[in-house]
Amino acid sequence: MLPIAGCHNSPRMLAHSVVNGTRTWTTPNGELRLWQPAPHVIVTRFKGSMYDAHLAHLAMVSIEGILSSSPSKVDIFHDWEEMELYATEARTIMTERAVPLGPKINSLSVLFGSKVVLMGVSLASLKLGGIHTFTGRDEFEQVIRQASESRPGTYKPTLHG
Repeated sequence: MLPIAGCHNSPRMLAHSVVNGTRTWTTPNGELRLWQPAPHVIVTRFKGSMYDAHLAHLAMVSIEGILSSSPSKVDIFHDWEEMELYATEARTIMTERAVPLGPKINSLSVLFGSKVVLMGVSLASLKLGGIHTFTGRDEFEQVIRQASESRPGTYKPTLHG
């Protein structure tokens, strides 16, 4: 376990593991998982409250690393159905760091279960332009499969609420 600067809960600890290509970070506030079902598809899953910027920073460092080495545009899917809170600091970091990545992103989709999280995603969408939102897990997992089976940069998401 490593100390986390700026984490709201004590003890300020972070656990990290990689199992079968899935990177997992766990803090007192929640858990972030990141994996690639295809070289041009990134999926993140967050459970808990994203109060501080630490997990947002870790997600963005990982996404930036993948995008910097990808020869094609990438489809990103955030499974945030079990996210309870998307705090301003975390949202700002993810949004600001995603803006310069725009030319490398083919599509950005979010599954949410909380109206508070939807509000944060809606604010980010104003700056990023065009985040596709989902409220149903089956449909969300289907579009991840479609993107994974498509050629890089060719997946076209259908418009959602």
